[in-house]
Amino acid sequence: MPKLLIVTAVLLAFVSAACSGGGDDDAGASTPQGGGGSSTQSAPTPSATEIGELLKLAVPGYAASDSSLNLLGGALTYTADVKTAGGASLLVRVQLAQCDAFICGSLDPKAYESAEAQRNLKSILPSAHIENPALRWEFGAVQLSNTAKGLYYFAQSYVETRGADGSVSRSSANSYRAWFHNGGTLVSLDVFSRSSDSILSVADLEKRMTKAEAEKAARDVFAVIGPKLPK
Repeated sequence: MPKLLIVTAVLLAFVSAACSGGGDDDAGASTPQGGGGSSTQSAPTPSATEIGELLKLAVPGYAASDSSLNLLGGALTYTADVKTAGGASLLVRVQLAQCDAFICGSLDPKAYESAEAQRNLKSILPSAHIENPALRWEFGAVQLSNTAKGLYYFAQSYVETRGADGSVSRSSANSYRAWFHNGGTLVSLDVFSRSSDSILSVADLEKRMTKAEAEKAARDVFAVIGPKLPK
């Protein structure tokens, strides 16, 4: 049974920084997911310098910020110039890492069909959302470009908890992640929204960032980075 593999502590640090930047959802990017099993090397492993150059690429319609780089990988946030239909800012946190058998596994969605693999994928969500019967969860293959097919998940959940004193606690999750590797470089794209408006209902959550908006943003960024990956 293939196991879900987790990216190195370096990338965990990058994602933690992205989360601390503050999206309006409490279940945004957390752990980039690799695949189960090993991967055959088909492209050269990028150097830190090459990853640094990739992180300097400009994406039309997006502003770049919050760049991080070390010997094993790097990360950068792109913010869309155009807001979502719900009036939120759309951000893409791209993470690049040198491939190894630990983080660059299978990109075949069938490798994740087991109940264990699905539980591992969903473990990035707080337990309240994992247990939410109304959780919208999608996982499968995504065509990031004409030549690059990766994997993605989309999670959307809204939970209200009422206290004995009548108070209401609200929690929401609205995140999209796509990832791809060519045997040499892992590219992870976490898409999330940011807004000053509170999410007070499922309707508010759904209009904040749709799957279509998130997927387009991931493709926009990959369209610039993908062709420049070392081959």
